[in-house]
Amino acid sequence: MKLWVTPAGDRWLCDECQKLYEKKIEEEGWRVAFEKWEPILRCSECEHSDMDTPD
Repeated sequence: MKLWVTPAGDRWLCDECQKLYEKKIEEEGWRVAFEKWEPILRCSECEHSDMDTPD
C-alpha cells in the first residue's frame, strides 16, 4: 500500500487501484510519501488491504 500526496489530500492506494489512477497521478503530479505493508491499512478507493489475512 502506498500513501500518495495529492492536491486533494493524502490517499492510500493498493497496487490494483494505482493502475486505475495512473493517468491522474501523472497529470496532477502525485508523489509517494512512503510505502507500508500492514494488514490493517485499507485502500482509499476499494477499501481492501494489500495483504490477505488467514481466517
